[in-house]
Amino acid sequence: MKTVFFLFTILFTCLVSGQTKDNPLVILDSKSIGYMNQAKSTLKNIDQSDLLIFIYKGSAEEVEQKFGSKSGVIIFATKKYILNKFYQNNIENSPLKKDIPTTDYLSKVGIIGSIAGNINQPYDELVNYISITPNNETAKKIASITFIKPTDAQIINPDWKFGAIEIMSTIDN
Repeated sequence: MKTVFFLFTILFTCLVSGQTKDNPLVILDSKSIGYMNQAKSTLKNIDQSDLLIFIYKGSAEEVEQKFGSKSGVIIFATKKYILNKFYQNNIENSPLKKDIPTTDYLSKVGIIGSIAGNINQPYDELVNYISITPNNETAKKIASITFIKPTDAQIINPDWKFGAIEIMSTIDN
């Protein structure tokens, strides 16, 4: 029943966003997994609460040129993918690794980002800085990431027991 509801939600989202084809290309964690009729079996095995859903918006010609799909594109990103990709790209080989040693730890820190309403909504903020489609050029570029110690972070938000990071993006995105 949960799978049926999930797939209905996807198709309803497509219709509301103007995607009228019933077999759009599906991208999961930056990899094409086929068209919806092929991808259903893969998607039904993923916990719905672990997914963020994006609808690629562009003209039919742009979608076909960029993705090779005449039926539109639905993009899914798992929370694990978002954390792993952000960690690999921005923390793993930086001085921040001493404060944020793993992706699991990253999932526990607060996030202060460029969008004021995204405080402590890590996946919504971090996804802005990674590629979620093949050859995505729209990811924001990071100017700096500052770690905020747990004692200071808890002044901002008492739930931030593991600290927080503040992400500043470049102006010329």
